[in-house]
Amino acid sequence: MKKFYKALLKIFLPAIPGILFSSCMKDKITRTYQISTPIYEVLTKFRQSIKSQPAVAIGNTGKITVIGNYIFLSEPNKGIHVIDNSIPSSPKNVSFINIPGNNDIAVTGNTLYADAYADLVAFDISNPLNAVAKNFAADVFPDNSIYYFGAPVTAGAAINPDSINVIVGWETRDTTVDYNPNNNIYPYPVAFSNCSNCFTAAAAGSGNSTTGTGTNGSLARFSVINNFLYTVDYNSLTAFDISQRLAPSFSSTVQVDYHVETIYPLKDKLFVGTNNGMYMYDISSSPSTPYLLGEFTHVRGCDPVIADDIYAYVTINDSSACLGFNNELQIVNIQDLSNSFLVKSYQLVHPIGLSKDGNNLFICDGQDGLKIYNAGDVNNLQLIKQLKDAEVYDVVTGNGLAIVVAKDGLYQYDYSDLTNIHLISKL
Repeated sequence: MKKFYKALLKIFLPAIPGILFSSCMKDKITRTYQISTPIYEVLTKFRQSIKSQPAVAIGNTGKITVIGNYIFLSEPNKGIHVIDNSIPSSPKNVSFINIPGNNDIAVTGNTLYADAYADLVAFDISNPLNAVAKNFAADVFPDNSIYYFGAPVTAGAAINPDSINVIVGWETRDTTVDYNPNNNIYPYPVAFSNCSNCFTAAAAGSGNSTTGTGTNGSLARFSVINNFLYTVDYNSLTAFDISQRLAPSFSSTVQVDYHVETIYPLKDKLFVGTNNGMYMYDISSSPSTPYLLGEFTHVRGCDPVIADDIYAYVTINDSSACLGFNNELQIVNIQDLSNSFLVKSYQLVHPIGLSKDGNNLFICDGQDGLKIYNAGDVNNLQLIKQLKDAEVYDVVTGNGLAIVVAKDGLYQYDYSDLTNIHLISKL
């Protein structure tokens, strides 16, 4: 019997390594990855989608403009909700203007201006429920120049929109490839050699006309004064001539500072808020080219600004986007714009947007809610009311009504009687 087993071993033992290695050589190791391929649409067709649609539910809230009986509320990178506020206690979400890449708004008369990525769009809103895009100024906002890479476009210049491709979506599929663990280079598939184009345009009723110029929230980056639209981007202030309301034309750009955030108009002055301070410009002598009158610097932080004839009110917060550490209100004397100075600071929780009506100062203090102060004596602000209904970002006030942009929607408060400030609606 032992001889039999020894004979078997002599036969099979030499064959085992061959069998094993043969089996190993035949095994395949694979990896499966997802590859996303962009779906393109020519700019001409893409622009045709920028128009009014039926109302949609409000998702993320953004900038706000109030004019007449209408509220225009942006939803970042998606478009603008049109709200009929004829009855503030019962506002109606009446339509949505689809504008991929939108963040900012300004309204004057029957014209609405909005950004669509790098383009400035002028809409006819004679019927606010049916906004019609009438003009596109191409590539005037270089910070958001997504689909113009490589295109020879200058600010405000005419282009052939049929020559520009826009990414409007992605087609994703699984791809399986061989994998060799002994290689130093792993076979990850590369979808793009240059990811400068790796963005997506998706990511990202009464017919009464509007009159006058809309009132923007304090987080605005667009502002209209007379025949000029002023906009700010990361480091500059730009003027557009809008004497032809539906055909804005580029006038000039002046360098401000890095990390520019907001713009606030006051008569013939512009107050520009940045991470590092407030810059004050005069437009009385040359509206097409704002002239720097002075600046006020502060510790680093996010910085909306509003002003009256004597004081500027600056909120600073510690948002990570601004790399700040302070949460406070700073009140600055601006009677001499070339020599402004700090009057007093007030510590807050996380102040963002603000507004002022007479001596009433409204501050959106984040999760600590809306705070209303008597600012008759700037050295001794008196808290009138704190409303903690929501986490609040910005506010527009007037005629006893405070329209507040919150994380979860739009709130409206009646403050016509300061002893009985109360919520009247939420949308």
